[in-house]
Amino acid sequence: MEITKVSSKGQVVIPSKIREMLGLVEGSTVALEVINDMAVIKKLDVDLVNQFKNSLSDVKAGRIRRVA
Repeated sequence: MEITKVSSKGQVVIPSKIREMLGLVEGSTVALEVINDMAVIKKLDVDLVNQFKNSLSDVKAGRIRRVA
């Protein structure tokens, strides 16, 4: 477990050891979720998110009729 503080602007520094373990670099996208008394940070694959959004657009536009 790593310990850090929250700044006056609500910012939190993710310790370098954890950034390295998750492959987080400047500009990485993360999601935050509250579970009971915990704040969970999850690395997001932006390319995968964009692919999903594009697929939904294709379905809505009728370019794709069935997704397996």
